[in-house]
Amino acid sequence: MNYRAYILDDEPKARENLVASLSKHNNWEILKEFSSSKNVLEQIVVDKPDVVFLDIQMPGESGLELAKKMQKLNSPPLVVFVTAFSDYALTAFDLYALDYLLKPFDNSRVDMCINKLEKVLGNISSHAASLNAQNAWATNDPLERIVIKSSSSLRIIPTEKIKWVAANGNYVDIYHQEGKHLLRGSLKSIYESLSKERFLQIHRGIIVQKNLVRELKTIDDEKFLVTLVDGETLPVGKKYRTALVEALTGR
Repeated sequence: MNYRAYILDDEPKARENLVASLSKHNNWEILKEFSSSKNVLEQIVVDKPDVVFLDIQMPGESGLELAKKMQKLNSPPLVVFVTAFSDYALTAFDLYALDYLLKPFDNSRVDMCINKLEKVLGNISSHAASLNAQNAWATNDPLERIVIKSSSSLRIIPTEKIKWVAANGNYVDIYHQEGKHLLRGSLKSIYESLSKERFLQIHRGIIVQKNLVRELKTIDDEKFLVTLVDGETLPVGKKYRTALVEALTGR
C-alpha cells in the first residue's frame, strides 16, 4: 500500500532532513512541501494527503492553528507534529496528532513514526466508508453494512452486528459481535448513516444498539451508566438520558 504526505516547515534544512528520512521508505510519496501554512488547507482538500508532517512554530498561522482547522474537514489527514519544543507535546496530542517528532530527530525515530502511521492507515478505509455513507445518504436509507479495508483484506460488518461505536479522535472504534475495528470518520457522520430505529447516541462520544441495553443505572445526579446484555458498561451523558429512557420504555 502506498501513502502520500505533506511536509510543512519554515526551515529548509528541517524539510530536507525529513525528506531524506522518508525517501528510505519506497511506499511513501511526498506530494508537496510548504514553508508556511498559507493556502495549505485548500490544497489538502484537493490532494487529500494521508499524513501531514507539521511544524508548530511558523510565520503567520501556527501549526497548532492549522491542525485545529484540519480537524473540521470531512476526511482530515493524520497529523505528525515536528518541532524543537517538547513543551508542545500535550497540546499536540489533544489535537489528535498521531505522533510527535522532536528536532533533531534521527532515521530510527522517523522509522518508528512511519511504522505507527502504516499500522493505522492499513487498518482503516476512508474510501470504502465514504462510498457506503454517500450511497446511504443519497437514498436516505440507513447503512446495512460497514466496509473496513486493511492492507490484506476487506472486512464487511453488518450493522445489525454492531454493539456500540465510540469516538476516537479522527476515527471511530466499531465494537461488534466478532471484535473491534478502527474506521476513519466522525461519530456524527456514522450516526447519521445508521438506523435510528436500531441505534441511539447515549453520550457525546458513544452510540449504542438499543436492543442490547439491559439496564440503565443512576449513580448520582450527574453520572449514569448502561449495562449491555454481555455485561459491558458504558457512560451515559446527562443530556442524552431522557431520550434513552424514552427509547427503552417505548414512549
